[in-house]
Amino acid sequence: MVYAESRRDWRNTDGFVEDEREQRMTEQGAVDREDKSVAQLERELRANEERWGAVMANPFMGITVLDRNQYFIMANSTYQNMVGYTNDELKKLTPLAITPEGERELNKALFKELQDGKRQHFELVKRLQRKDGKLIWIQLYVFKIPDQESAGQHTFGMSFDITEKMQAQDALQVAHSELARSVQVSRMAAMTASIAHEINQPLAAIVANASAGSRWIAQVPPALDEAQECFEQIVGEGQRAADVVQSVRAMFKSKELTRASINLNQLIHEVLTLVQGTLQRRGIVVHTELDKMLIPVTGNQVQLQQVIFNLVTNAIEAMELVSDRTMLVKSALESPGEVRVTVEDSGSGIDPKNIDRIFDSFFTTKSKGMGMGLSICRSIIESHGGRLWALPGNSKGAVFQFTLPAGSSGDE
Repeated sequence: MVYAESRRDWRNTDGFVEDEREQRMTEQGAVDREDKSVAQLERELRANEERWGAVMANPFMGITVLDRNQYFIMANSTYQNMVGYTNDELKKLTPLAITPEGERELNKALFKELQDGKRQHFELVKRLQRKDGKLIWIQLYVFKIPDQESAGQHTFGMSFDITEKMQAQDALQVAHSELARSVQVSRMAAMTASIAHEINQPLAAIVANASAGSRWIAQVPPALDEAQECFEQIVGEGQRAADVVQSVRAMFKSKELTRASINLNQLIHEVLTLVQGTLQRRGIVVHTELDKMLIPVTGNQVQLQQVIFNLVTNAIEAMELVSDRTMLVKSALESPGEVRVTVEDSGSGIDPKNIDRIFDSFFTTKSKGMGMGLSICRSIIESHGGRLWALPGNSKGAVFQFTLPAGSSGDE
């Protein structure tokens, strides 16, 4: 009996030891697995840090992080080289501090919309002023980074230096403008010489015949038959001069120009695409409100494109001296038979005393203007059976509007 109990005690003790051994092995396995997980996390963390470091060290893209007050937290070496400031110097600045003073409003408004949650990101072509005073152009992409620890948000920016590209575009635009002006001057010179030649001949004949007729009348007795012949020749030469003038007027009315069905919304998009570079360089925001139900008009596409281009260009130039640069381009169906196009700017506006004169030939408020642009625009619109006029803006700037008959070629 004692022996049996001793054997049971031994078996119980042996089982306890075995259980304890198994528990220790289980715990050790858990520790080993935990160590492996920690090691794996550390490897992944190092890999992420290496990838992030490679991104930050790239030589092509400037990377910046801003705090909720838009102060620089950090900037990579590419951005530092771009603007000429060290990382420590940038921490005392904001992007607006190194933005030219006249171009800060748009940037400030976009930052505020980002901070207020009205947008999650924005893209902007803008200029920055380097520490040495030189201006550079950058393509900027900005978006928010949530930061739970600071209960706020950081702003992440990526910048590309496009100064050379913009300078090349400016040079190309200047070259195109000079070429276009040279061609225009040459054409005008040739046309003027041709008109002068055509009119000079009958005018010279009129003067000669008038002089001869005066001599015949002055004779005693007057040579009436000869004088009568001179007068008839004067009438004929006068009619010839009138025909020349009439042909010139007909040429400028462009009656022979091809007219076709035109989608004004598409024409507006084409013009805004043409001036996109200028809009970006000058920090102008364009809003469009184009009526999708707009009925096509019948007209000459080149002429109507010239009108829209002229109005948009005038709006751009009108905003040169203001900080808030916005433009609104609208199209609307006024009635079943008429469409309206509006170009509104936030510029310096039109002096009320000039509002009725700006469409007059050779009247201009520009120092280097010829005073023909708006006059030609009105002539083109009226030749299409429409109407062009100007109004003061609601609070500032100017509004130019024109109407055209929908689906009709107008008075040709």
